Amino acid sequence: MPFKPSFLLPHTRFSRQTPSGALRQTLLCAALFVTGSVRADVPPADVMVDTPPQVVFEVVLAEIALKRDKPQVALAAYADLALKYNDPDIFRRTMEIAALNRQPDLMLEAGRLWVQKEPDNIEALNLLASTQILLGRYGEAQPTLQRYFEKLSPERRAPELLRLGQRFPAQADPQRVQALVDDVTQPYLMMPEAQLARAQAALRAGDDAAAMAAVREVRRLQPDSEPGMVLYAQLLSKRSPVAAHEAFVDYLKRYPEAAPIRALYAQQLLVAGKLPEARAQLRVLVDQPVIAPEPLFAAAAIAVQAQDPPLAVQALQRLLTVDSVDTSLIEYNLGLAYESGAELSREHNDPASTPTMESDAIMHYLKVLPGEYYVPARLRAANLLVRQGDMKAARALLQTTPARSDATRTELVIGEATLLRDSGDVNGAFVLLEQALKRSPDNITLRYEYGMLAERVGKMAVFEKSMREVIRKDPKYAQAYNALGFTFADRNIRLKEARGLLEKALSLSPNDPFILDSMGWLCYREKNYGVALDYLNRAAALRADPEIVLHQVVVLQAMGRTEEAARVWRAGMQRFPENEALRSEGKRLGLNEPTAVPGQSL
Repeated sequence: MPFKPSFLLPHTRFSRQTPSGALRQTLLCAALFVTGSVRADVPPADVMVDTPPQVVFEVVLAEIALKRDKPQVALAAYADLALKYNDPDIFRRTMEIAALNRQPDLMLEAGRLWVQKEPDNIEALNLLASTQILLGRYGEAQPTLQRYFEKLSPERRAPELLRLGQRFPAQADPQRVQALVDDVTQPYLMMPEAQLARAQAALRAGDDAAAMAAVREVRRLQPDSEPGMVLYAQLLSKRSPVAAHEAFVDYLKRYPEAAPIRALYAQQLLVAGKLPEARAQLRVLVDQPVIAPEPLFAAAAIAVQAQDPPLAVQALQRLLTVDSVDTSLIEYNLGLAYESGAELSREHNDPASTPTMESDAIMHYLKVLPGEYYVPARLRAANLLVRQGDMKAARALLQTTPARSDATRTELVIGEATLLRDSGDVNGAFVLLEQALKRSPDNITLRYEYGMLAERVGKMAVFEKSMREVIRKDPKYAQAYNALGFTFADRNIRLKEARGLLEKALSLSPNDPFILDSMGWLCYREKNYGVALDYLNRAAALRADPEIVLHQVVVLQAMGRTEEAARVWRAGMQRFPENEALRSEGKRLGLNEPTAVPGQSL
C-alpha cells in the first residue's frame, strides 16, 4: 500500500508563504552545505536572509537525510515544506524525491498543489499528467494533458505528440489508452504526429481499422513519413505480405534515400527467406553517399544475418569515420563480422580463408578500449586464438587483461577455465578455479563454477558441498538448486530430494529452459513420462539445445512413440551435427543421420 503521510493536509491551512527566489537560494545553499562544495560565483549565506530559519533547517535536514540514504525522512520534510510554503521549487523537489522513493500518491498531491500554484507551468502539467497516468486516473489526466499540449509551442508540440504513447505503462488497459489518446489529440488532427499517436494507440488496442484510418491520414498529410510507412507496412502484412512488399517498393521508388525504411525492407526480405533480394537492398543502402549512423549499423547487423559478412564489414568501416559513434562498439562488431565470415568459410570448406578472417577478427577485438565491450572482446579473441591452436597466447591474453573490479576478474578467470575445459583439459580448468577460489573464498560465482567442474572431474563430494555453500550464501541462486537436483536425477539417486531442489529452482526461475529440462528428466526417472514430455517440450520451445533434444528422444522412446523419437532426433542432428551424445543415441536406435541440404534450416 503506497505510503501517504498524515501531514498531507489542505494547504489552505497554512497562510505563511516565502518568495520563490528566496527558497530557490535556500535549496542551492542547502545542497552546498551538505556536499561541502563551495563555488566562487555562489552568493554567501546572506542570500537566505529572507527565508525563515525553520525553512532553512528543514531543507538542510532533508538534504542530509538524502545523503545518508534516508529518503523517508527527506520525503516527510519536503512534503511538509510544500504544504507550508506553497512554493514551486519545493513542489518540484518533493516530486523528485517522491519519485525516487516510489511514492506516487505523494507525487500526485505535490503535483496538484504545484499546478494550483502555477496553472500554466508546462513542467508542472507534464509531471502531474504522468503521475495521473501512472496511477490509472485517466479521467483526471485528460484535462491535464489537454492543457499541457495547449501551452506547448508548435515546435515542442509535434515531438510530444509522438511520445504520447510512451507515457503509458506496459500493463495499461489498451482500450482506455486509445480513448484517452483520441480525446487529447482531437484538436490536432491536421498534424501527422497526432494521427501517428492515434494509430499506435489503436494498434495496441487491436483496433486495426482505426489504426489503418489514422495511418492513411498520416500518409496524406506527410507522404514521406517514415513512421507512417512502418505502421502502414505492419498493418498491411497482417492481411497480405505481398501488399506490404509492394508498399515498400513503391515508397522506396519515391523516396530512395529513406535509409531506415530500406533497412526494414531488407529485414523483411530476409525473414521471408529472400536472401539475394535482401542483400541487394543492403548494398543500395550501404552505398548511399549520405546516411545516418543508425540505419548503417542496422545494415551491418542484417548483413551478418544474411550471410554477407563482407557487406557488414563495409558498413562498419564507414561507421568508423563518424565522430559521434562509439569506436569500441564498431570494432567489436567488426570482430563479430569477421568471425561470422570465418564460420561461413569453415562451413563451405574454404580452409584458406578461415585463418585470415579469424586473425582479422582478433585484430579488431583487440582494438576495443576499456568499457562495456572490453572483456567480451578479449574473451572472443582468446577463443579464436585457441581455435588457431595457440592456447598459450589465449591464456596470456586473459591473464594480462586489466581487471578494474572483482566481477571483471571473475569473468576473466572463468573465461580462461572455459577455454581449458572446452579443449579437453577439465582437470586444468578445475585447478585454475580452485586457485582463484583460495584468493576469493566468498565469491559465489567462482564457487558455483568450481562446483560444476568438480562434478565433471568426478569429485561429487566437492560438487555437493560447493552447491550447498552457494545456496547458503545466496538462497535465491536458482542454478545451484538446479545443478544439485539435476545431478541427483541424472544419476537416478535421491529422487525425492531432487524434486524438492528442482521445485525450488522453478519457483525462483519458472521459465528457465534448463530448469524445465531438469524437471522433465526427473519426471522421466520417476516414470511419469507424459509430464516429463510436457516439461521437455516447454524447455525446447524456449531454447534450442542438444541435451534437451536428447532427453525428448529418450522420453518419446520410453513412451513407445518411436517414429516421433526418430523425427525429433533427425531434426536435432541437422541443427547440432557435431553433438556426440545425440549421435550415440541415434546409433543406439539404429537411425541414419539426415542428409544436410545447403541453406536449409529448421
